[in-house]
Amino acid sequence: MKKFLPSLVTCLNLMSGVCASILALWGYFYQAYCLILAGGIFDLCDGALARALGVSSPMGRELDSLSDLVTFGLAPALMLFSWYFKINCEGAATPLAFVPLLLVAFSAIRLARFNIESGGKSYFTGLATPASAMITASAVAYGHTCAVASAPSVILALLKTTWFIPVLAAVLCILLVCRIRMFSLKGKLDIRHWLLAGGALALVAGIALVAPRGIRPVGYLALFTLLLFCVYLLLAIISPVKTE
Repeated sequence: MKKFLPSLVTCLNLMSGVCASILALWGYFYQAYCLILAGGIFDLCDGALARALGVSSPMGRELDSLSDLVTFGLAPALMLFSWYFKINCEGAATPLAFVPLLLVAFSAIRLARFNIESGGKSYFTGLATPASAMITASAVAYGHTCAVASAPSVILALLKTTWFIPVLAAVLCILLVCRIRMFSLKGKLDIRHWLLAGGALALVAGIALVAPRGIRPVGYLALFTLLLFCVYLLLAIISPVKTE
């Protein structure tokens, strides 16, 4: 029985992504973000559970990648598409609205490469799909929160432009398949992990002081997630892993 437990958790990740995708198309951005976040937690837990129980298997690895493609590729891409369509298309989709959907294809490439290249490595080659998903999903969720509360926000202003979402999607697509060695949050602790932890504490204090009042609690969580993974991405780019 225990050999099926990690796969069960992986399936919870998959179902989180499926539900998030549907909710994103319906415009329920808060709920979609929360489900993607839940999928990320399940993604962390399934691997840890498999290692703890000693039941890792090739099938579990493939199931994990398929689940990640839905939760961290399709769902956030649909959040960007749905937001762009709602704000900028006025009932008729423009070509730029479909640019975020490229994240699905590039996430698939990233995950396929991870499966064949990652054995024994303590770092990622290119941006991990969960990190890409957290950046996109949290940005949309926070922007939507500010829009509902009529709270001024730089992020909301950017999301309302016709160029920001396509550019963001294109940049993330490049980062997903680039050859930069980025440190893994699951790897051995080094100075970058401590810097990220310190940045997280600073973000909590900063958000408490400067975030707009009147937004829903999920908005503060989304802003924290967005800034945290932006800090991670910045650290990973300016200080890439040098050795195997």
